[in-house]
Amino acid sequence: MIFFERNGIRFGVLEKSAVKQDLFLFPNEHEQLERLQHPNRKVEFIGARQLRNNMVKNQEIAYRETGKPYLKDSKLHVSISHSASTICFGVATKPVGIDIEMPDVRSVRASSKFCSDAESKLFDRTSIDDMTFLWSMKESIYKKIDKPGLDYKKCISIVKRGLSQTICLVKNDEIDIEVVIGHEKIDDQILTFTIDHK
Repeated sequence: MIFFERNGIRFGVLEKSAVKQDLFLFPNEHEQLERLQHPNRKVEFIGARQLRNNMVKNQEIAYRETGKPYLKDSKLHVSISHSASTICFGVATKPVGIDIEMPDVRSVRASSKFCSDAESKLFDRTSIDDMTFLWSMKESIYKKIDKPGLDYKKCISIVKRGLSQTICLVKNDEIDIEVVIGHEKIDDQILTFTIDHK
């Protein structure tokens, strides 16, 4: 387990192999865990609460109708992400979206669904790292905005790529905002997160 802070967001990262089965869960969380069928989903569920127990004690994780997690009795905002091997938990005072991804060739195969022609000038469509990075940024934004049906290709546009921060525009009939995305590598994985500016 590692813990760190970036731009007002506290992060916890846990390898799935280090998830402990005997940890504190709220009664509702026990019930949710029992309903999960897939072993990997159970590990992700428990791992997120293992990180929660270390970062924001006595706070139950619940889910909105959209699937977005929140803390039942807190004004803090959370976001949760899983990669093939890792669970990541983020806590902030403002709405936040985080994503962690292991570079995967599937991002190249699916690039036509989320990479626009304009973004093809900023990102190499044949690069596994570039397409995973682009997908991850859009995932982070989607989690922060929490508007079901937001189209990754038409509504979320990367306009300026930077070394540690990238600028994105989110626009549809209801939304027209600029979002700054922070990003870095953790081991061989890509971590992206939304940043609130004053």
